[in-house]
Amino acid sequence: MNKPGVVLISTLFIVMVMSIISIQISKSFFLSIQRDSYIDFKNYSLQLLLSSEKEAIKSIQKEIISSNKKLTNKDPVLNQNYFFSNELATIEVDVSDASNCFNLNSIFIKTGDNIQIKKDNQEWLKRLLRLEGVDTPDIESFVDQLIDWVDLDNQPLNFGAENYFYIGPLSSINQYTAKRLLFNLSEIKNFPALDQINFKKISNNLCVLPGISNQLINVNTLNDSHKNLIAAFFDEENLEFIESQILDAPENGYDSANDFANKISQSGLWPSQVLSINSKTLLISTKIYNQTFSSELESLVILDVSNSAKVLNRNFNF
Repeated sequence: MNKPGVVLISTLFIVMVMSIISIQISKSFFLSIQRDSYIDFKNYSLQLLLSSEKEAIKSIQKEIISSNKKLTNKDPVLNQNYFFSNELATIEVDVSDASNCFNLNSIFIKTGDNIQIKKDNQEWLKRLLRLEGVDTPDIESFVDQLIDWVDLDNQPLNFGAENYFYIGPLSSINQYTAKRLLFNLSEIKNFPALDQINFKKISNNLCVLPGISNQLINVNTLNDSHKNLIAAFFDEENLEFIESQILDAPENGYDSANDFANKISQSGLWPSQVLSINSKTLLISTKIYNQTFSSELESLVILDVSNSAKVLNRNFNF
């Protein structure tokens, strides 16, 4: 014969177990809904981000044409963000000049299977690293290791490093040299010279245009953060003078890059075909968000002489 207390306890125990199971099912169901919603948002935002990138490129091309092929910090395409909203999300687009940095690939001249060194740009890079506070032995090591990383042979330069080092016990990366132009600035972290050089410090004025050796500086979008880059370009040690010349720009920008260059030096002994009055390389940052999710796209875009655009790199962040 069952006692009432035992029956009650058994009933309560069963109810408790069922409640726990119900809660777990509800949590799983909720997580499933969240996951599906995230996937839907990710797919939806990806399409919108790419569409926004396309529209931003069109705006940039029109702006450069309408401004007589001159682009300055005061042009709307560079100094204001764009916002678009609907019932599902908000889109924010920002465009910045990505040309005013030293492209590490610019020290190379690639013709077919041959890679040569562009001496003017190589010396510019050395002067820039010196202004960033890097010691001369470390500069020589960095440059030689950069060349060895890209060139096609396996013979290390005086301070370089080739395959035997990178697959040996002293290297943590255990891979061969790239034997191609750089695709990302982070590749230089593989160099043994970076054990002595502060990557964050030198990367302020360094960049990589993936797989290409183009190098342009837009004199109309320079600011005081570029003083080391420009001082190294002109081989000028007086940083205060360089900064003053950068800040002393015409209200509507320079109509000729030579107008800027002649303010600093009359010698003409600097790397050729680098200074420009417009931006050929731009970074388009697009963000889409709502109350629950957000995603971002950074697009590195380069314009050629005909104003046609090519996307060099895309970084998605969901």
